[in-house]
Amino acid sequence: MGANVTMDYSAWLDTYRDTGFKAIEGWLDQRLFPVLDALHAIQTELGTTGGAVEIGVHHGRFFVPLNAMVSKGGGQSFAIDLFDNQTLNIDRSGRGNLSKFEENLAAHDLHKGENVTCVAGDSTRLPAQVLETLKANPARVISVDGGHTVEHTINDLTLASEIVSDSGMVILDDIMNPRWCGVFEGLVCFLQRRPTLWPVFIGLNKLCLVPMSVHGAYVDGLATRLDPIKRVELCGYKLLAR
Repeated sequence: MGANVTMDYSAWLDTYRDTGFKAIEGWLDQRLFPVLDALHAIQTELGTTGGAVEIGVHHGRFFVPLNAMVSKGGGQSFAIDLFDNQTLNIDRSGRGNLSKFEENLAAHDLHKGENVTCVAGDSTRLPAQVLETLKANPARVISVDGGHTVEHTINDLTLASEIVSDSGMVILDDIMNPRWCGVFEGLVCFLQRRPTLWPVFIGLNKLCLVPMSVHGAYVDGLATRLDPIKRVELCGYKLLAR
């Protein structure tokens, strides 16, 4: 496939399901693909731009389809992970490998990794220059899948709220995983602060949050495109569940 992602994202996901998804080690339910397709369609309608950011990329199984949402020349993407410095991985939540990640980008990423900057380090202690760069390049999609402690979750959601674009989205992993209760507790603590990121979708072990100004557009767009869907509430917020 060419590097211009004005192509059909649905078709790209179908191809990825049979290629990179099977080849890249990681944790991702392929039943999430229709949700990603719907989210991409909503962003297309909203005119959302920017790159992709993932905190905790492991080998890139989820990063690759997120980066495929980025149009050619549409933004710089960032992969943040401890990578080979696993001494800082205090809760042992995943073990990223930079060489393997770069190999997977070369083999399966739509942009062949050309728009990706890898940042090796703890997301709670990013250098000021990295933070400035992230804030100067608002992202259309951010995946939070780093440390699974309460503290990491609050920190990473707070960071995501500062670097996501006005109509972008943040996807939190392991929200319903009983092995990582710190993620759910961290989310609740974050939401109790009444942030400007509001939850819009929960399902398949992921929670999607979006800026409050576009929350209604995302709810309506997902309700139209996904079936079956259920309207639920979490910490006082209305969202959709599947």
